Amino acid sequence: MDSKNNNDPNRLITVAIHTFDRAVELKNTLEEEGIEVKLHNVNLDEKVLSSGVRVRIRERDLPQALQIIESPETTTSDKCCVLLPVDFGKYSLKSVKLGMEYARRSRGRVLLLHSYINERHTMSLPFGSDRYDSPEDEIKGIKKNARERMEEFTKMLNEKIAAGELPKVKIDTRVTEGIPEEQILHYAQKNDVSLIVMGTSGTNRRRQNLIGSVAGEVMDACKFPIFTVPIGMPDIGLTDITHVAFFSNLIQQDIISFDRFARLFNMRGVEVTIIPVVDKKERRLVDQSLQQLAQYCREHYPECTFKTKRIATKSFIDNVAQFIKDEGIQLIAVPNKKSSIFSRLFNPSLAHRVLFQTDTPMLVVPV
Repeated sequence: MDSKNNNDPNRLITVAIHTFDRAVELKNTLEEEGIEVKLHNVNLDEKVLSSGVRVRIRERDLPQALQIIESPETTTSDKCCVLLPVDFGKYSLKSVKLGMEYARRSRGRVLLLHSYINERHTMSLPFGSDRYDSPEDEIKGIKKNARERMEEFTKMLNEKIAAGELPKVKIDTRVTEGIPEEQILHYAQKNDVSLIVMGTSGTNRRRQNLIGSVAGEVMDACKFPIFTVPIGMPDIGLTDITHVAFFSNLIQQDIISFDRFARLFNMRGVEVTIIPVVDKKERRLVDQSLQQLAQYCREHYPECTFKTKRIATKSFIDNVAQFIKDEGIQLIAVPNKKSSIFSRLFNPSLAHRVLFQTDTPMLVVPV
């Protein structure tokens, strides 16, 4: 049990939340270095160890534990792949830069993916046209052009790496023909990616945009964390993010989601505002659960500061947008549990308003 004295160096804090097997592996690694570790089940109500296990250490051991966890021997490049869908436009470089930053911090690699479509995959031909398919030479030309653009884009990235403008990471590339969202999901599954970083159109861009619409489709179907990067997002790095809005439907799986989010960023000094998104319940019960979650986070993530915010359900999205603007929110974090918070907060009619009409990046973490 945690010590109630926040100044007690012996009080237990959570350093990670993993599946049972990974938690045991980390426990063994830390104990080999003389750090005492205790494992606690997150989903105590469900009694399922594999759903999520807290790896807890004494606060005084935190600096040493972080050095071990973040060392190259503990985190290998084979275990971290960041998928970066690109269309070679303005969206691409901004999202690729953040994806490469995450890959460097995780000692991983990035996979640049470009999916091209020829006329066989569209319904945009003029009415009455007799060109129902592309000639073979035209198909070959489309494929050749896509590969050449990928080569030019990769060359530009390597030049920026050499100049110190981008992190030095391993870059793999794939050019494929097909529907973008289908190819993204396929390659994410094939490579068991740690993160997908995608661009979106951002504020006041109402016209149809391929990469923006693809981001929404991928989010709805994907089981991997997705980081959306609006074209109008300020030019900041992951370590520059200091104010986060974390949406929660006040279930224990959100703790796992928050831990995955916390491991993506340097959380020291970050202010997190927890915003509840729940079904209609008695206000007293919602407030009670919200305060319990906030207290849990304060105890287990002492490097952050936490506060809570109730937002009126009437005109909820408009109120959220105003809150983001007024408070200077730099990142929206959303646990994606099917038929739960994501479906209520980001159903198709609302998704475009939040994702594609804001310059605030969003991290969607499946649980």
